[in-house]
Amino acid sequence: MILKPTFGAGVLIICCGLALHARQTPSAETPRPEVTKAQVQRWMTELSNWGRWGKDDQLGTLNLITPEKRRQAQALAKRGVVVSLEQPVALVPMPEATKRDGRSHATSFYEIRFRTFPDPDLETGNPGFSSDIKEYHVHGPMTHLDALCHASYQGKWYNGFVLAEGFSDQAGCSKLGTEAVKQGIVTRGILVDMTRLKNPSRPAGARAYVEDLEAWERQTGLKVSPGDALFVYNAPAPPGNRGGLGGSMDISVLPWMKARGVSITSAIRSIPDDPRANHVVTLVAMGLHLLDGPRLDELAQTAARLNQWEFLLVIAPPNVPGSTGELVNPLAMF
Repeated sequence: MILKPTFGAGVLIICCGLALHARQTPSAETPRPEVTKAQVQRWMTELSNWGRWGKDDQLGTLNLITPEKRRQAQALAKRGVVVSLEQPVALVPMPEATKRDGRSHATSFYEIRFRTFPDPDLETGNPGFSSDIKEYHVHGPMTHLDALCHASYQGKWYNGFVLAEGFSDQAGCSKLGTEAVKQGIVTRGILVDMTRLKNPSRPAGARAYVEDLEAWERQTGLKVSPGDALFVYNAPAPPGNRGGLGGSMDISVLPWMKARGVSITSAIRSIPDDPRANHVVTLVAMGLHLLDGPRLDELAQTAARLNQWEFLLVIAPPNVPGSTGELVNPLAMF
């Protein structure tokens, strides 16, 4: 089968899970030095976008998604096919520590309390209705958009906003919360399937490096450009794997992503010396938004079936003030 790219503007996803051609037996991945903590510290300056879009900017790399980019992306949705990238939300009990003090303890959970009102209902005047109260902590395996206020470095958020001056326990982030993205994210998607990449030396599930991204560009004629989003699919991930040290893309791709103007990404592998490095460089230095925990297997299957490696991506976080992250249902449209 010949890959037939279409053109537009938006998301790059690298897929390593579903073979289309007969695969050669891959050799082991060539060991290479890990990015060091010292290199990450240099990147905090070298890759910084602070002040690039003004001292009050709260959108970061989403500024790269222009009206023209959106129009190009919308033109890709011709077939009427829609794929959700959201993982199902599982019921997980609230941690005991959170029950005790009502505060986040960085552990993901989801609980729901459901009630049906009787008919007649003399207590509330809602006869026959049902309602519920939901509580959750999104920073975990749920599909969610990280706000730029989710991570700080040396007391600063993205664009130099001072952490100590930017939040309250009752109101959350006063700057850089998810409400800054209330207009949503609308951009192009590109699916890069590494099982279809003509590089038999890459073992299945290997993390992606810059040479892999550029090899796919040469093979397909697609081009990552400003406003695009970049994701990697390495076959279904085990529960709770959201990137971290086992991420799909090596952290060494970040300078390339800045040069290309990537606007949103996911599953960047961190470094052994600093498990937070992937979030700190992206969210704080670059203002590069992170979509955590997307489900990409159905997207990979659909793109292969349609032989279409670009799509329209829509992410619409709720306009909730002060939030460090919100559950989202990203939609890929072909």
